[in-house]
Amino acid sequence: MIFIINFFLISLSILVSVAFYTLLER
Repeated sequence: MIFIINFFLISLSILVSVAFYTLLER
């Protein structure tokens, strides 16, 4: 269960980083 939560947090942080990067590049 901890692995699933950890994987979810990592993918969520990557998604936020990509979204923030696209917002900055505009």
